Amino acid sequence: MAEQNPSTSVTQRARLVWLNVVDWLAIGLDHCKPVRVSLLVLAFAGIVITNVDQATELFLIAMWADPSSTRYVFLLATSALAGLAVWYTAHNAYRLTYPRWPALQDPRAAKLRQWIPRLLGILVPLLVVFGYLMALRSTPHPVCATHAQCLRRDWRTAGLLIVAAAMIVFFIGREKVLQAVAERTEKPIEPRVASIATLGTTPLSVFLAVLILNVLLTVLVAFQPRQFDGMGSLAVLLLSGSFFCMTGGFLCMLADRRGVPLLSLLVLMAVSLHALHLNDNHRVRQYPAMSTHQQPAPAPADHRPDFDSYAKAWLQSRCTLHQSCPVIMVSTEGGGLRSAAWTAMVLTRFTALIDQAMPPNGTEPMFERYLFAGSGVSGGSLGMATYVAALQVAPQTGIAAQGRAENMLDHDFLAPVMANAWFIDFTQRWLPGALFDDRGRALTRAWEQATQEQGTDVLAEPFAALYENERGDVSTNVPALFFNSTTVGQGWRFVQHPFRPFAHSPWTTAYDGAHWLDPRIPLSEVVLNSARFTYLSPAGTLQTAANASLSPATFQLADGGYFENSAATTLLELMQHLRAIAAAQGQPMHFIVLHISNDPSLHDFVDAHDPGRPLPFYSVACPRTPSPTEQHSYGEATAPLVALLDTRDARGEYARSQLLASLQVNTADPGSGDVLWHMRLCPGNYPLPLGWTISPPVFEEMHRQLELNYPLAAMGAWLTQQIKAARQR
Repeated sequence: MAEQNPSTSVTQRARLVWLNVVDWLAIGLDHCKPVRVSLLVLAFAGIVITNVDQATELFLIAMWADPSSTRYVFLLATSALAGLAVWYTAHNAYRLTYPRWPALQDPRAAKLRQWIPRLLGILVPLLVVFGYLMALRSTPHPVCATHAQCLRRDWRTAGLLIVAAAMIVFFIGREKVLQAVAERTEKPIEPRVASIATLGTTPLSVFLAVLILNVLLTVLVAFQPRQFDGMGSLAVLLLSGSFFCMTGGFLCMLADRRGVPLLSLLVLMAVSLHALHLNDNHRVRQYPAMSTHQQPAPAPADHRPDFDSYAKAWLQSRCTLHQSCPVIMVSTEGGGLRSAAWTAMVLTRFTALIDQAMPPNGTEPMFERYLFAGSGVSGGSLGMATYVAALQVAPQTGIAAQGRAENMLDHDFLAPVMANAWFIDFTQRWLPGALFDDRGRALTRAWEQATQEQGTDVLAEPFAALYENERGDVSTNVPALFFNSTTVGQGWRFVQHPFRPFAHSPWTTAYDGAHWLDPRIPLSEVVLNSARFTYLSPAGTLQTAANASLSPATFQLADGGYFENSAATTLLELMQHLRAIAAAQGQPMHFIVLHISNDPSLHDFVDAHDPGRPLPFYSVACPRTPSPTEQHSYGEATAPLVALLDTRDARGEYARSQLLASLQVNTADPGSGDVLWHMRLCPGNYPLPLGWTISPPVFEEMHRQLELNYPLAAMGAWLTQQIKAARQR
């Protein structure tokens, strides 16, 4: 017999090893197919945990900051429920035989089919723990405020690990019990089967019960959307994930046995319905009784006040001819609930400062009295609306408003949005016809209910009603609010305000929203149009029956931050328009501009102003962020995308610079010239996340920065002096 070549032997062994690896890769790939719904859900969760900053706050709230034991119990229960759902679906999917996937019948992979469901099941509570650890890693100073808080977070982490351990004990123990029963009865327990019908009574009953419960919960969310508010956002996500896995997994099992590509067909159906506009339930509500799936009814006669009349009445009631009148203006940037809380906190704090020196005495607070107008984007718009709402409830003082505003915003607004998104909007995507209110309405309803709890219904009422008194005349008791949205088709600003359309629009490359908005549109809906944050709040379809000659007749509105996030462009044009009105009346005036930004990574723009034009009382220093020249370069594939995203921030910087350059500063007498104060957040002791839920430590960090970073006493005294001078006749 010929002697074998050693090199040939090595080559053959390498080839055998390679074939074995390829064989096991094919087996592994085939074993992923029956459980692809669960794998997609878990992969999506992992991507969110590791890449979405907003998720950080959810884990910190649930595991650290939230004192509620009830919400933690919901977190444990839904973690266990989602883990069991993933395991049970995968376990039964592997019991079926699939002619298309012969590797699923391979006896070598029996252990794989046994352990994949177990590992996927315990992965759910472990992902929650992983998310919390990732959140801690991104926290600058993860130190507990109290020993009780440290103890609470440690026990909560241990609780989830205990859930994971209990689940694996249950999975293994159950298998051993079934094996013992099978040996005693000499009958196979849970054998491999060739069809869904032969899975057994118990699995079929469970899957059908879950399917029915899924439908019932969808109906419940549609008609009683607040039922999930007390669970917490993470618990809502885990609950919806468990239904995704079980309902989707069961339907895929039915389709896979018949070779039907169910997921591909569902995607094709959703895309087709969307392209044909057959299931758009994201319409802008034009009046309080309208839903987001209805066509608007004809608008009534327009009795909204005129802006020029409002401005003239405001100047006449506050200012004295031949004396420079202080006019406070606010621009507030977007940034979810973080921006809303910071905006409301800054404004109520200044209101309280002026109240201490000049009590309201039955009229509106002096700061609000001289606050002429505000321009907001996204969460900044919500902050302005919250500030106004808080001052509609007696006593109308800054201190009282500060507590009310914080109570209005200290809510989990994300939970009802998520419940609606995954139960209602997800279902709506497969239905030919708009049948349900969307998640945007869930958000506005949550805002309205939060303000109602504080004794006011302002957000649910028509926006224009704030500017009409009992006689029907224009009322100047509330600052003029301008909320910026962005049109999807044109990329223009869509400026929303409570007044009739301007005779000569002051806006450049922007739409005057009053032409298209019904006079009865609720304040909450106007805020939402400004805060239609990417995917979290869907773009709204604005249809009007008010004027058929308008062009375009239909808009899609998205977050105002798409155009530019500073709100400074609209404020600058508003200031120019007001200067013209005041000049025509012979009324000298000077602006006190508060620019409120909330992004800790934003570099300051006031510190780059002309040294010859001093801006008093500005003295906050944040750590410098890298300049554009210090950023790394991008490849040819990613560079265009990064450039498109970065231009939004650049437009904001340009708008802020233009606002600063427009100020008329009197170097001889700074008190009679324009002033700009940049009220910004800095990187601090606790992360300040985006999103629609924030925790008590975020409020505490904002309070700390406001009191430490700004000379509030000096600023308040200077403002008081300006107002007193204007009131002397």
